[in-house]
Amino acid sequence: MSESKERKLIISLRAHTIMLAIVIAATSLIFVFWNQRRSSDYSYMLSGAVNLQYWKESDGRPIILKEGWEFYPNHLLTPAMIWASRDENAKTQYSYYRNVSISTNGWTDLGPKAELYDFGESNTDLGAFGVGTYRIVLQLSPGVDFITLNIPSISQSATIWVNNQEARHFGKIADNKQDYMPAEVCTDIQIEPDESGKIEIVIQCANFSSPHGGIVNSPCLASAATVSIIDYSARMFLTVIAAFLVFFLFGGIYISRTFFDKKKYYFFLLMLLCELLYELFAPSVTLLSGNWNMLIRTSMIILANYWTFLFYSSLYPQGVSKLFDKLKLFDSVLMPLLTALYLVVYWCFPDRLYLNSSIVANAVLLTLTNAYCFFRVFYMLYRHKHGQYLYTGAILLTLIIHISYFIRTQYFIYVTLHSFFLLIWGFAFSFYFVVDYVRTYEKLAYNNKNLENAVEEKTKYIIRVNQDLLKNHEKLLENEEARKKMMSNVSHDLRTPITAIRGYIELMLNAKEPLSHEQEVTYLSNMHTRSVQMEQLISDLVQLTRMESENDTLDIMPVSVKEMVQDLYNLYHAECEGTDKVITFSAPPDDDLMIDGDPKKLLRVFENIIVNAMKYTREDGVINIILHRYEDPAMLGGNAVEVLVKDNGVGIPESEVPYVFDRFYRAENSGINKTGSGLGLSIVKSVMDKHGGKIWAESEEGKGSEFHIVFKASEFNFDEEPEE
Repeated sequence: MSESKERKLIISLRAHTIMLAIVIAATSLIFVFWNQRRSSDYSYMLSGAVNLQYWKESDGRPIILKEGWEFYPNHLLTPAMIWASRDENAKTQYSYYRNVSISTNGWTDLGPKAELYDFGESNTDLGAFGVGTYRIVLQLSPGVDFITLNIPSISQSATIWVNNQEARHFGKIADNKQDYMPAEVCTDIQIEPDESGKIEIVIQCANFSSPHGGIVNSPCLASAATVSIIDYSARMFLTVIAAFLVFFLFGGIYISRTFFDKKKYYFFLLMLLCELLYELFAPSVTLLSGNWNMLIRTSMIILANYWTFLFYSSLYPQGVSKLFDKLKLFDSVLMPLLTALYLVVYWCFPDRLYLNSSIVANAVLLTLTNAYCFFRVFYMLYRHKHGQYLYTGAILLTLIIHISYFIRTQYFIYVTLHSFFLLIWGFAFSFYFVVDYVRTYEKLAYNNKNLENAVEEKTKYIIRVNQDLLKNHEKLLENEEARKKMMSNVSHDLRTPITAIRGYIELMLNAKEPLSHEQEVTYLSNMHTRSVQMEQLISDLVQLTRMESENDTLDIMPVSVKEMVQDLYNLYHAECEGTDKVITFSAPPDDDLMIDGDPKKLLRVFENIIVNAMKYTREDGVINIILHRYEDPAMLGGNAVEVLVKDNGVGIPESEVPYVFDRFYRAENSGINKTGSGLGLSIVKSVMDKHGGKIWAESEEGKGSEFHIVFKASEFNFDEEPEE
């Protein structure tokens, strides 16, 4: 992936993380506001009852009984005992607090409005352990029929009285610890007001095991349908979480296939399962006898904490950090031992579940675990970039979830704060896993596309290479064929003069009579001519070899093409005198046509072309040599000097024109009346290439040929006078 795309991906990830955090925060505020148990406006009648005559159960709005309670400390009183104590002539009158508010701390916090009515009792102090009695009298409209009393939580054993009738009994209430039996209290009670619409609720509470005794979550009054919604909302919410867990289980099986290490997926499932079981065994959902609810929930807290620890440990591969590699012993030994120790103690001694020291111990375990996980994520934040923003947000959300274990809030009537954040937490991670899977798929698709393009380009390249190799192979075959022909011609051209020389020598040696002086001169002259032919052939071979050598260098200097070609013209014009051949020369009168080149090699070029024209022209033929300057910016980047040699000789077949400059090549009709090695034009082409020039041929068989020789013009001109 390119650097710009990676930067855009990081920016997009940050933006999505911020947006998700904003959505979670806004949803949380809405959730808290919607789920609050809002107190109603209380007014008291002359009888002391709370006036609820304005309320109608048919509108579905519950009445929260947070205020208006009476509390009798250190006494377990029935309604009859309370009535008897209110008589002015009663022998026993119990001190009590009025205008009591329900709080999460139970009877240790009766609210700022509580007023003590003291009748001389010696002990009205409130401690965590002991007994106490709550009482409230409600005055409803006489037309109200059956309603439901919802009591979310009373800490430890209790007996509930409604209109002087015992309605529910939980555990065993007693003034002493020996006869006391704790129990989870969460109930709904159907209530029928009396004929006047009056309801009296008396709740006897006993606590010798929990740090908080009494009512710790405000009861409420509502219609049966409304209370059913309150009761089943938590169950439905848990059903949603459970369905989500099942969905994640089956979907995660496929998504986890893209993970390098699948352990984090399994730890996440176990963690989510323990959190769900913790909610499932809440008293409002599942009410078991004795200590089972508290025991199972506490075990789920400890196990969820352990799976959380393993989950955050599995997010980073081993070997990424030397620090945590050294702490591997702590991860694999200490945490399992601590978890096992906590579980063994609670299952062997369930009475310790309610001790204040046990709650502190649980808080310490969760705090240390979350702190260690937080440190791990924070430490790896800039050392391991994968998932860094999600992991940071997730560890903070996990911390909030674990803190919610110890928030005994009375403000939520539908679902708990813990279950709400649990859903958000699970959804966030599932969303991340899905996004990560999609991005992995996109990366694979992108890489596959690039790979396909690379394979396609490589295939095209290989095809081009194969085509070039095939062309080179064909070229080599052609060169080999040309070489064979050339060698055949060379051997023939060498054999012919050697045979002739040997013949003349044999004639001179075997002559029976002395040869005349004229005969000797004739024989020796012919032998000299043949030896010159052999020397020229060998010279061509040596010259071509040198030109193709990388060590061959040019002796560059300013050269006048006009002067060099004109000298050659004068030489061959003299040879044509006395014959029918005509050779002409044409050049600008005021331009020396200067170029930069090697004079010796350039002379060979011009001489070779002119000699070929002389060879392959009829006895009455015409050879025209034309020199001129012209603009050629596309080919030579400026002024160009051209030498054109035209003849009306035998010409070259059209199909063979492209090959005339190839090594060892001779046209089929070139040997009609002339001999040669086929190396001359190859030498010319090599010289032109080394000078950066161009040469090409235009020919028509039977009508003659044109050879174009083009050089880049030199900036120096002999005709220019130096400036004074």
